Amino acid sequence: MKKIQLLLTAAVLFAAALPVFAQTAASGGIVVTAEAKNANPTLVFTGGLSDQALNAKILSDFQYCGWFTVLKSGSAAYQVSAKGSLDDFTVTISNSAGVAMNSFRITDSKEVDAAAHTAVDTVLNKLFGIQGICRSKIVFSAYTSDKNREIYICDFDGKNIKPLTKNNTLCVEPVWAPDGKSIVFSFYGPSYTNLVQYNMETGLSRRLTQYGGINAGGSLSPDGKTLAMILSRNNKVDLFTRPTEGGQLKQLSSGKAVEASPRWSPDGKKLCFVSDAKNGRPVLCVIAPFAGGSATEISGLVGSERVAPSWSSDNKLAYCAKINRNYELRVAKLSADGKSGVMEDIGIEGNNTFPGEDPSWAPDNRHVTLTVNGEIHVIDTRLGKTRKLVFGNRKVGQSNWSPILK
Repeated sequence: MKKIQLLLTAAVLFAAALPVFAQTAASGGIVVTAEAKNANPTLVFTGGLSDQALNAKILSDFQYCGWFTVLKSGSAAYQVSAKGSLDDFTVTISNSAGVAMNSFRITDSKEVDAAAHTAVDTVLNKLFGIQGICRSKIVFSAYTSDKNREIYICDFDGKNIKPLTKNNTLCVEPVWAPDGKSIVFSFYGPSYTNLVQYNMETGLSRRLTQYGGINAGGSLSPDGKTLAMILSRNNKVDLFTRPTEGGQLKQLSSGKAVEASPRWSPDGKKLCFVSDAKNGRPVLCVIAPFAGGSATEISGLVGSERVAPSWSSDNKLAYCAKINRNYELRVAKLSADGKSGVMEDIGIEGNNTFPGEDPSWAPDNRHVTLTVNGEIHVIDTRLGKTRKLVFGNRKVGQSNWSPILK
């Protein structure tokens, strides 16, 4: 990984062959063995629906969601059954003794995957009070040729991979809008870069910025009203904000340092970003863009270089730290002001290392996507387990996990 990946060579335009992606089978390599914070509870799904495809998809979602050890049969902490058809079915959650604890009904479903995702996310909410991740999606950038990259999307389990762009150029750094209705990415033309917003509902794109020089690192604030970005002006690369729908630029950094990768705090009051102002080595800094004041390096973080921040909704920072010669995933719990962090173990053993780049938090604040040698993996930060999400004959990366999509 380069210190700060901002300057990309403009692509030569030509037709690109679509990459071929592989998918991990639902039964392989994804069932964690440990609950509470040290182990996962066991679960048996007994099915019972008239639609066998829906039975199979619900089972698959339980396996992939990462919150259970799924057993084929026998005694388990939780037993889940379902009754009915696709457009109207009831899910019942029972304890290990078979006593019903909770039940809920799902109606008006027209599509198997969506119905299964809703069912399993509801179980997760009933049991653990979390949103679940089955209704989320992941965007990523994939090479379609040696010089071109396009934006793709997949389900939380790596299935249903679809292209969003077909521009035959470099489309990189996709980031979800907080409402899940669009993504922002960097578009590299023959001699320019723009930030582009792609509408997931209409399939249409629009340019958000077209300033001279580099336009990169686009990130929308939690309320969607403010765009943070990296622009090159006067031979310097700095952090800026601007109202999303247009307006006056606000410059947040200046000097010879190069900035990159702005990410908003959950409350929308702070920005974390990368800066090489400290002896030319990239570190993570925080600034309050609306309150004024200067940026502060986040203290307490490990790594001789620190890049690629991702800020979870429960105030944890996932980033890549350079340890010796490699970049590895690290997680820190941030203070209320974001100016300091306390390092957290990844996994119950506390000594797990995960080399990779570009982490992105799932909406359950437990799982993270990570680029590993041109593949996208999912890391369970609680148990330290990993599984492949997207991989194939072309390199993929720069994944970004969506909020829950309704």
